[in-house]
Amino acid sequence: MLEQKLKEIWKNSSQKEKIKFETSRLLIDLKSKMDHIEKAIHRRDRTEIAASIFGILLFGYFTYTIPFPVTKIASLLGAIWFCFVIYKFKNSQKKKLAEDLTLSFREQLKNEKAYMSQQARLLDTAACWYSIPPFIINILFVMGLGNPVKYGWSNIIVDKVLPLSPNIKIFILVGLAIFYGFTIWINKRAVKKNLKPVIKEIERIQHQLEIEY
Repeated sequence: MLEQKLKEIWKNSSQKEKIKFETSRLLIDLKSKMDHIEKAIHRRDRTEIAASIFGILLFGYFTYTIPFPVTKIASLLGAIWFCFVIYKFKNSQKKKLAEDLTLSFREQLKNEKAYMSQQARLLDTAACWYSIPPFIINILFVMGLGNPVKYGWSNIIVDKVLPLSPNIKIFILVGLAIFYGFTIWINKRAVKKNLKPVIKEIERIQHQLEIEY
């Protein structure tokens, strides 16, 4: 009965009332999706920053400890890259404007669209700053690993692991190539599956508001 009454109300409503109803429904759906995406972004940022701090400490230790010149340089570059990653995500957080309820719906939607578009660009360009640079650094790191005996470097781990054979180095690099290729695909997929649909939905609501007013 209730469903039938709702259908009758909808049928007898004016076009303007239908547009307002549709806009309200879209805003509720959008708010739910935005909250979910923003929580995921905040979790991602915290995780990446924490991992980068650990990476800085680890590669800083490698820079100080490892005697092989090429690997030492790669370790230093790795620490610098982790600093850049922290800057990148911190800078991304600053682009998120604080929610201001005094702004009109149009201004709030404009701000949300700008933020989502910025996040889409961040992930869409991740291959250039998040995947390729560390892959190159890892190539230098692995290829630079030599025979520790020549440098008088010895400890329990080093004595068991090094030196690496050429085949093992190639195997490690192929594995890294697959891993970084996968991260590029994941980021591209997140843009296509999560961010672009939300941006389109924002644009749809903006269009509805234009019609309504």
